Amino acid sequence: MDERDLQMIAKLLGDQKKEIMEETSRMLVDQKTEIMHEVVALMEVEVRPKFDLLAEKMDLLAEKFLPPEEVEDLDSRVDVLEAVTRRNVREIGRISKELEDLKRAQ
Repeated sequence: MDERDLQMIAKLLGDQKKEIMEETSRMLVDQKTEIMHEVVALMEVEVRPKFDLLAEKMDLLAEKFLPPEEVEDLDSRVDVLEAVTRRNVREIGRISKELEDLKRAQ
């Protein structure tokens, strides 16, 4: 075997290596594409319905909440009712004391 034979063997091995690398690269791209399709299909079947159900439940919950302006109005009304209740409690206490005083005076 001479130098020329060795060069031809090296070239053949290099060409074969190149073909193997290209085929491996194509296979990896194909596998990646197949995996991505499977992931998308899995998401469509498993994940999307759960997210859709979650979104529906969130919409139902949102419908039950009052708009912020109505909440502010209710807060104001509660503040007024609390103030009136405190005043009424004081007034009832004052009247009760006056009644007790009148009963003692009799």
